[in-house]
Amino acid sequence: MPVPWTQIITWAPQLITLSRELLGRVRATKASASLVSAAEPADVAARVAALEENERRQAELVDRMTEQLAQLSRAVTTLHRRQRWLIGAIVLLAGALLWLLLRH
Repeated sequence: MPVPWTQIITWAPQLITLSRELLGRVRATKASASLVSAAEPADVAARVAALEENERRQAELVDRMTEQLAQLSRAVTTLHRRQRWLIGAIVLLAGALLWLLLRH
């Protein structure tokens, strides 16, 4: 199974965009955040909603990364299996060549 480079490349822009958006939100929140104890109840509700949305996005990102990791893991397993087969074939061919050389 070949490495799904097309899928990796397809997901890369979305991952970069989400990462930059998350970083921007964190920086903006740190710059404009006040103490929670001094916040109005409406502000707290809005902040909780923003945190829940952020958590949902992070869960989606983790889910996508998990899928990609599973695909890469399957690809590596397949490549390892093929490598063992090729090493076995090389050993057999080297043995056959040695036998032919020693026979003459």
